[in-house]
Amino acid sequence: IGRYIFSPRFIVHSLFDTEKRDKNSTRSPFSSLCLALAGTLGVGNISGVAAAIVAGGPGAVFWIWVSAIVSAVLKFSETVLAIHFRERNGDGNFSGGAHLYIKKGLNAPAAAVIFCVSCIFTSFTMGSITQTKAAADGVFTALNISPVICGIVFFIIVLCLSFGGSDKISGFTLKLIPPLCLAYVILCLSVILVFRDNIAYVTSVIFSEAFTPRAGIGGVIGFLSSPAMRYGITRGIMSNEAGCGTAPFAHARADTDSAVRQGVYGIIEVLCDTLLLCTLTAYVVLLSDSALKGGATEIAINSFACALGEPVKVFLGISIFLFALGSVTGWSFYGQEAVKALGFGKGWLKAYGVLFSFFAAIGCVVPENTVWELADLLVSVMAVINITAVLMLSGTVIRLTVDYCGKKGLPKGKNVQP
Repeated sequence: IGRYIFSPRFIVHSLFDTEKRDKNSTRSPFSSLCLALAGTLGVGNISGVAAAIVAGGPGAVFWIWVSAIVSAVLKFSETVLAIHFRERNGDGNFSGGAHLYIKKGLNAPAAAVIFCVSCIFTSFTMGSITQTKAAADGVFTALNISPVICGIVFFIIVLCLSFGGSDKISGFTLKLIPPLCLAYVILCLSVILVFRDNIAYVTSVIFSEAFTPRAGIGGVIGFLSSPAMRYGITRGIMSNEAGCGTAPFAHARADTDSAVRQGVYGIIEVLCDTLLLCTLTAYVVLLSDSALKGGATEIAINSFACALGEPVKVFLGISIFLFALGSVTGWSFYGQEAVKALGFGKGWLKAYGVLFSFFAAIGCVVPENTVWELADLLVSVMAVINITAVLMLSGTVIRLTVDYCGKKGLPKGKNVQP
């Protein structure tokens, strides 16, 4: 599969050979990308990278890059399968996710149920409490705003979005994610510009320290950190959630006629989350050469302030809150889709929305280590089931990709049979 998706011609052709869809629609391929990014982007993109560098040194950044490349193949495959096995729901729109290709592709309905149940409980822990806890710590550090106030704000916003349904959540992420990412990229580039004379040196250090045991450990930590953060310790699932099986919920709803074309948006999701934002944050931390002391969020904030001054902390505090809000919102959508997949109706969806919003609020004030062991277990269950399904259905992904390349006149690759 990699011989296709890492071809620039394949990616460019797929992205620009678009269908005539409204890009502002909450079900366009681009809006599905924004919804998936909302679930993956979080405060870990800011503080998670700092934690990786503390744990593994500059060489950890190299392993974040390697992990992203591997994840691109997995994310592409997940997305292709999600589109291929999706179904139309009662209102005529598409819906689906990992549970459908587990159920229909592998004929394993019991595994699909276990996956959905694990997803619901993971949304309360990994997708809510741990994310808002890190956000509250960051906002307190940058703006000196009480975690209690932060929790109240989270509860109100998340509850309103949850009650609005999947289209409202998708519309919110469509408006939030692009400008938020752009603003953060500009901020990072401003810091890098200030310390531009040291870019070559920092890059050489990243590669020279990449193969030490400490760097390998730190790189894994950084790669696993993005969806949620512990204060001062980076833990969690993969930064782009490839393998977890959540993003297929978002991509399956896309108004597209090509599974492979939507799969390319899955690749873009990985590139944006890990290769772009995590790399920029890493260079900010390493170039600023500020003291790597305190919690990961504090280190990241101080790195920006070292170059741009104390006023930048206000912007960072707002950015951290919005990144966390986007991630929590995305996980709310995943949880709702899992509830629907189990056959529960609107009453259960509302109950889920209230409970999820409550967990988002209390996450700001409770010690997150009380839920991490359970969160790790549930994510592991999801990943094992999903990755097994993707590997067993890889033949389907290859066949669809070869067929797509044949129709579009793209190279099919050597020694690959549909």
